[in-house]
Amino acid sequence: MAYSYNVDTRITTGIILDSDEAEMIAIKDNILNHKASAGHELLLRTVITEISLKASGEGLLEVKQDVMDIEHSTGQHTWYNYDARDEKPKADVELSRAAHGLRIQIATVHRKIEVVLIWIELLQESLTKDGENSSDRESMLEWIQNINTQAKMAKLDAEWVAKRAENQVGAIYSLFAQRDNITAQKISEATNRDSSAMKSLAVLSAVFFPGTFIATLFSLDSLKEQPFWMYWVITAPLTFIVLGAWVSWTNWRMESVRRQELRLDRKGIA
Repeated sequence: MAYSYNVDTRITTGIILDSDEAEMIAIKDNILNHKASAGHELLLRTVITEISLKASGEGLLEVKQDVMDIEHSTGQHTWYNYDARDEKPKADVELSRAAHGLRIQIATVHRKIEVVLIWIELLQESLTKDGENSSDRESMLEWIQNINTQAKMAKLDAEWVAKRAENQVGAIYSLFAQRDNITAQKISEATNRDSSAMKSLAVLSAVFFPGTFIATLFSLDSLKEQPFWMYWVITAPLTFIVLGAWVSWTNWRMESVRRQELRLDRKGIA
């Protein structure tokens, strides 16, 4: 926006770029609502400031609704009467993207409100430098103070929404972590089942391997004449020896792992 003010005629001439028809109608209606301040140097600037604050407020309402939708999807809220725009909860990827997008939206709205507060400060400084004591000046001062109050309330509201959004981002990460833990637990249980199955196969192999090996030896031509009881005399002790060796080795390995874990724990504590 660019404008000039003629002190003699009390006429403001301005150019407003990138404004649609609705915004121009809003500016016109706002000026008509403040006819008492017509001809004042700060009228147009104050009108633009108020309209900018209103636009920021509308953007903040949209962000609030987005936050409530995310709260609905995560379930991390205390709302009892809330009608979500989308009854179907968002998927994980969509939920994460929406939550991070909220940070950008809130930062944008917060920046716009900060700009409005700077404009209000400049308006107040210009009005203070005027030094004229008149009803027109008092009316403008009251108007600007009212806008200033609304802007401060909007800023507090934006900060509150930002905190809610940050809480939801933390809640989303927590939900993802819980799901990852559940998945890891299921994988661990499946691994334990596979390990038990492999252990069972190892035990069966240890039981039948000696007997199979001795039977293969007894099938040789030089040993075919041996009595059948000789097979059991050799197979039974050999089976117990193999099983005993396997059990001893397994226990030794588990004990070695336990001692290594204890050493690591002591180093960590130290």
